[in-house]
Amino acid sequence: MSLQTPRVLPAHLHAFHPSSSTTSKHTVRILGTVSALRGDTATLTCGSSGDVTIILKPDSHLQMGKLVEVIGKVTDLNEGGVGIRLLGVTDLGDPADCDYKIYEQVVNATHKLKSIFYDSNE
Repeated sequence: MSLQTPRVLPAHLHAFHPSSSTTSKHTVRILGTVSALRGDTATLTCGSSGDVTIILKPDSHLQMGKLVEVIGKVTDLNEGGVGIRLLGVTDLGDPADCDYKIYEQVVNATHKLKSIFYDSNE
């Protein structure tokens, strides 16, 4: 079986944190626009849902202003809070080509109707 990586919004991250008892899986995927790059971290702006800090790998190549889908593990940040440790990224191009409100609705539907989208052991 392949690894299931639920799509999330920033508000869902705490449910996938390793300390959470609601799930044993911590790998997620999230869509957003790269709004800041600082050393080994990036900030992903996720529409009107807020921002997420991404901990980058040394060989990460993100570009400012690009729409990306990040796959990673939910983790604690050194400065407090929760972020995502990058495992992989897909550049999706221009954020203007994405209707983020539709994406948010799809993500919310997958969390309300988990049994349709994910195995029962998730």
